[in-house]
Amino acid sequence: MVLVRLQNVAKCFGANEVLRDVTWQIDRGQKIGVVGENGVGKSTLFRIITGACTPDRGTVTLHRGIRIGLLAQSPELDLERSAHEEMLLCRPDLRECERHIEELAALISEPELDPKNRSRDRLLTIHSEAIESYQRAGGMEFEARIGRTLAGLGLPADHHTVPLGHLSGGQRSRVALAKVLVDETDLLLLDEPTNHLDIEAMEWLQEFLRSYDGGFVTISHDRYFLDAVAERIAEVEDGVLSEHAGGYTAYAEAKDRELQAQAKAYEVQQRYLRRQEEFIRRMMQRKTEKAVRVGQSRARMIAKLERVERPTLQRRRPLLQFAQPTSGTNDILQCAGVAKRFGERILFHGLDLILNRGNRMGIVGPNGTGKTTLLRMVLGEETASEGTLRLAPTVRVGYYAQHREELDPALTIMDHVGHARPDLSKQEIRDYLARFLFFGDDVFLPVEALSGGERSRVALALLILSRPDFLLLDEPTNHLDTTSREVFEDALVDYTGTILVASHDRYFLDRTVDRLLILGESPPEVFLGNYSALQAWREAEHRRQQEAEMARRAEARRVARQRARAAPRAAAKPQPAGPGPEEIERAISETEAHISEVSQLLGSPQVYADGERVRRLSLEYEDLTARLNTLYARYLEVAEARAAKD
Repeated sequence: MVLVRLQNVAKCFGANEVLRDVTWQIDRGQKIGVVGENGVGKSTLFRIITGACTPDRGTVTLHRGIRIGLLAQSPELDLERSAHEEMLLCRPDLRECERHIEELAALISEPELDPKNRSRDRLLTIHSEAIESYQRAGGMEFEARIGRTLAGLGLPADHHTVPLGHLSGGQRSRVALAKVLVDETDLLLLDEPTNHLDIEAMEWLQEFLRSYDGGFVTISHDRYFLDAVAERIAEVEDGVLSEHAGGYTAYAEAKDRELQAQAKAYEVQQRYLRRQEEFIRRMMQRKTEKAVRVGQSRARMIAKLERVERPTLQRRRPLLQFAQPTSGTNDILQCAGVAKRFGERILFHGLDLILNRGNRMGIVGPNGTGKTTLLRMVLGEETASEGTLRLAPTVRVGYYAQHREELDPALTIMDHVGHARPDLSKQEIRDYLARFLFFGDDVFLPVEALSGGERSRVALALLILSRPDFLLLDEPTNHLDTTSREVFEDALVDYTGTILVASHDRYFLDRTVDRLLILGESPPEVFLGNYSALQAWREAEHRRQQEAEMARRAEARRVARQRARAAPRAAAKPQPAGPGPEEIERAISETEAHISEVSQLLGSPQVYADGERVRRLSLEYEDLTARLNTLYARYLEVAEARAAKD
């Protein structure tokens, strides 16, 4: 079934036509990734689908009754609400039930304040009915889903009930994503959903989307993520949308084949056109009537020729190339028993590490485990709480900060490069910046006027100018589009110096490092291999543990059977009859009472602040519900059997 259909959609912003005659449809259950360079209209496409932006021409048709969940890059949240309250906006009926239950609970403690003068017993009855109504509406299940989603995206349980204004920008982005995921929609539109997520949260999101019943379309520069979740890739380029089967890697390989074929066809046609233009020029130069007619005829023929467009591979791309290191030092960095604390909070301890010249190490781990702090310790901007950290004194370090703190917002791009290399002339600076796609008056723009991607390119330009022997990179692919990421990766692959990089970009880590430092472990561990190798090892280790556990259980069963065969056989005793209807009725009553108790606990905000307790109570609620269903079925069987006997 078609959920969304776009027909010949176009959108301009001033003279810039970002979308041109886009025809596209999204079917139920499709899992689509959207790629394209920054500014090509990907987010505009989402806004057109949701009706937030009107196309200049073309039509947008939505299936009747479709519910769409949109995650924007800059979501709007009420900072006075908590994460839990914001999530409940998806189910206003449940929120109203909760308010009613809270009001009744307050009146039960002080019935004299009830404007309707109801007795405490009557209020208790109404309170019980309200809780049952909340349960029938799926309140317990929705509460559990909220807890699982927030926890999966890495928001601690003690942050679920505090005002969003007290959380960081990254944490608020996680709440916005969680709010979209828990809502029951037919189609998810996710704009850069992995922004602000660490690797563990990304992997949770991947599993969620893979098992999601509805369809989704996600804009992302995270190539590893797209490989994991997308079944189709939609590319937006030059205002046109085209689709490719498979994830990002399959798309990239197919795109490369298409571009190579297009490049060949383009070059063949260009040679043909040059020959024809030369022929026309010679005919027109003769100035005879016949020659002019031949030249004009040939020109009309050429004008009707369908032109092969110049392929992307021949368009402007950043030109990145690091100078090779000059330091002869082999021992670049040594850490022995290094620990870092902030007050009573321990980020890591027992870190033993040696980096030699040419080593390429990635740092991975959940947010808050000290990745950036470790890089700042290597720079000397933070000191170790314990142990020794030694950086070779002659090594030249190049640092690429996560939030581009090295850039002065008031200075222009030209000023930054001029301060870094006062020996360069203005023309040399212009020529150098052109390699990073800054042309003309762009070089006089202040940093504060630049986009995130443009600031990243300025930071890369300054990094390369520093001619480092040792690169310290903190989330270097943030804000870079896919093309810039690939160019940056190519430059790092060719670089022969030492690299220490903190990154959540798993595709980037696969291409650029040969070992990983895993923070969050105690003590930190070093793994020889890239991220995919680490994942393969973890999966193999998990399978090995499962097989060992299965073997242990099989052995325990074998030993139990041997003991049973060896034990003396007792005389057979008549089996007691099963419980009668009366006993089953008592068990049903007890189970229902227990379910009511657990339900009330799950509805308490104080209890819900403890994520582990909520998990245990949710599991207990599911077990009790299953037991109750079994008891009801057994009661019917026993009652029918007794009736048949009578």
